[in-house]
Amino acid sequence: MTKFSRIIATCIHHNFTQMNIADSISRPLAFYLALAGLMASCTSRLYVAPRQGDCTGLAEQKCLLIRHDATGNWIIHQDKITGFDYEPGFSYLIKVKKEHVKKPPPGTSSIRYSLLETIEKKDVTSDMEKSDLTGKDWKLAYMIENGTTIQIENKIPVLRFSNDGEISGNGGCNNFFGSYSLLDRTIRIGQVGATKMMCADGADLEQSFLKVLSGELRGLFSNDQLILSSDGGNRLVFEY
Repeated sequence: MTKFSRIIATCIHHNFTQMNIADSISRPLAFYLALAGLMASCTSRLYVAPRQGDCTGLAEQKCLLIRHDATGNWIIHQDKITGFDYEPGFSYLIKVKKEHVKKPPPGTSSIRYSLLETIEKKDVTSDMEKSDLTGKDWKLAYMIENGTTIQIENKIPVLRFSNDGEISGNGGCNNFFGSYSLLDRTIRIGQVGATKMMCADGADLEQSFLKVLSGELRGLFSNDQLILSSDGGNRLVFEY
């Protein structure tokens, strides 16, 4: 049995046990109409926005923005979509398996989605210029390091770009400085130096932030977000 067949069979079994339609088995037309409706309810198409939205579960966090048609309003989805590797700066149209969760844990959605197919992935960003970067205090919203998403709650790192190719800012405790160059969407950060103040807390976050910041990063703009990504999958997402 294929993966899709197993999904359909599971969904049909679940829905039939919730509905009193056993007598429809003896009426072939009604049965097949019911079967077609149940199969359709198992899968759905979702549009996923190129940026995430603020949401509150057990803590402040970033959540996917989804909608069911191309012109509808974006809604917050508080859970991950199983098997879906989201990348900021891209809009998606995906096909998913849809399951209803009877008693979802606090701060989670009552609907669970699992990816079946990525129908479309579209880059909606544009090439950057220095004027896009300079004159702003870019505040770190969250970062991804080694596959782990780290939400920033206090002592927020700030990054600034100057017109003469210099960067500066604060990592949450220490001030830092360095240089950068820009070509299309690639930002090359030179060696970053920092002051050496002792920090009561936030030192680990600051070290991780400065480590990800150093090196060659691919820059994307998505609405008011600046997303810097490394080839290794680490990511810094800034807002201003």
